[in-house]
Amino acid sequence: MSIQKQFLWINIIGGLSVLGGYIYALLGHPVLRAQIWGGVPETWQPWITMFMFFSGFGYCYGMYYLIFNEGLSLKFFGGRYETSIMRTLLILFLVSASMWIHSTFNYLELPNKNSWNMISIELWCTALSILFMTIGLATAKGVNNTRFHKLSVLGLGVISFHCLVLDAILWTSYFPKDF
Repeated sequence: MSIQKQFLWINIIGGLSVLGGYIYALLGHPVLRAQIWGGVPETWQPWITMFMFFSGFGYCYGMYYLIFNEGLSLKFFGGRYETSIMRTLLILFLVSASMWIHSTFNYLELPNKNSWNMISIELWCTALSILFMTIGLATAKGVNNTRFHKLSVLGLGVISFHCLVLDAILWTSYFPKDF
């Protein structure tokens, strides 16, 4: 199977796991649903929600470039790595992104240090894997369409910011720990 088809299938399966998992978790926990924001101030929540859509668009733009344009023919991280490193980071990103919400509801139902550590690990894996994908793409060699490439790096940069700053740092620092 071509690398483009691999990336496409990884995104289809992983995207359905992330979004379907969110829907399943939110519908399955109607009483706890409001607590998913933790201690994030209510006035910030609409802005963060809006930024989620920008992040999703940025991710889709970056994946479009990788899958349907020259993105997967590049040499990543300054020309040192082939596409396999990006595939590994993509899988890690989607798997960890699909897990944190379930871990969070488990923590809300039965707070303990191990559950909290699992949430933190999942969010940091999500954040660092997409950040490394962004860095790998930003430092790639062999770029022909620089404008499209830069916009793709910007798109992945937006979701990297969201996952790192808003989720792994801000959300975890505001979330009440009951252990």
